[in-house]
Amino acid sequence: MSLLDDIDWALPGLLAGSFRGITFHMPDTSTSVGRRVMQSLYPGIDTADYDDFGVSPDTIEISGLIIGDDYQAQAAALAAAFRTPGPAMLIHPWLGPMQVILAEDPARISFSATELRVVRFTATFKEYTPGAGDVLGSLAGLVSAIDGIVAAASAIIGVVGTIISATQTKSVQRSTRVVTSAIGSLTPPSGSVNAVSQLKTAIAASSPSTPAEFDTLIISAAAIINAVNSTPAVSPAAEAATIVAPTPESLTAIGLAMVNAMTTAAASAPSDADTALLLSTAAHFAGQTAAQSVYADYSSRQDAQTFRGQATDALDTLADALEAIRSPMFLTTASTLRRATRGVQSALIVDINETIGRLPSVLTFNLDRPTDAWGLAQYVYGDTPSQIEAAYADIVARNKPRHPARLEGSVEVLGS
Repeated sequence: MSLLDDIDWALPGLLAGSFRGITFHMPDTSTSVGRRVMQSLYPGIDTADYDDFGVSPDTIEISGLIIGDDYQAQAAALAAAFRTPGPAMLIHPWLGPMQVILAEDPARISFSATELRVVRFTATFKEYTPGAGDVLGSLAGLVSAIDGIVAAASAIIGVVGTIISATQTKSVQRSTRVVTSAIGSLTPPSGSVNAVSQLKTAIAASSPSTPAEFDTLIISAAAIINAVNSTPAVSPAAEAATIVAPTPESLTAIGLAMVNAMTTAAASAPSDADTALLLSTAAHFAGQTAAQSVYADYSSRQDAQTFRGQATDALDTLADALEAIRSPMFLTTASTLRRATRGVQSALIVDINETIGRLPSVLTFNLDRPTDAWGLAQYVYGDTPSQIEAAYADIVARNKPRHPARLEGSVEVLGS
């Protein structure tokens, strides 16, 4: 059975297609095929030279339309699909399934007062064939996935803007109170300095009354999680106050706490609109947390594995909550956001796994009698004397003994 058989539309003369899982009808399409040929002209020579650079990627131009009561939500989902970077599956009614990428010209989505419940769009794609230049590093894949989840989170908020104004205003106000309460309940982790205070200030900066204003507020608040703190190239003046920036590890901890808080709150939301707003908030914070994770300086494999487990669990819970949405109005955008969440989860795991391979492991010693920390450091790093002092400091900081000369029980040591 063809994938198109699942599309139960039956408009005479129109064939059904699909892009990134969004179905539509396609009244017109054309395909440009050929080769990449460069023409070279020289002064004083009448004939031109032609250089053949191989087959040109097929260019597919389509005109599509979507008809239904939820046409505005479908248009928002379609816009999010067009904004999502990277190749995707296009199911063409004549050419069949193919991997494509949006061409240089942006797609166009249009409405008309003479065609109610109808969305029309035009788009130009190029057939995508992975090649040697397509082998992207884990960081590039993570960046692409983060862009996808941020766009999908804003798209589902856009659907809330299509319901009646009184309902959406109440949902925005309730959701803002939930977000404010969750930020107020955060316990600042070690190294966070004033990050939680910045979040409180950002969320109190305005009182949104529309979904668009709510989306703008959440984006600005979540951006604090992805703050990049670099060492200035010029040292500050002696009398200048020293500003200690929050660590990436503390920012990711705050971000994951917000993702979990919003996902939990969405489970008891009073309406579908509230659920969509809270889960989109969780997605925004998830994306910025993933972006901040690339700056984390893990001291050991176990530390990186711990964050990987926490992030995976939070994204799993978020994806499950999105899958539980059954409202027809939010079904398409929730499905898109769920796929984007899984994309961030996969890309984050790949990126952290690559980091884990370069980190030392933590060794565990079960001591049956009191042992000196300096002697243990010498035992582990005897072959590299230059690291003994740093190892001694790490043993004391990691295990926090009553006295460095009396380590007892299970002791962790960072391996070489």
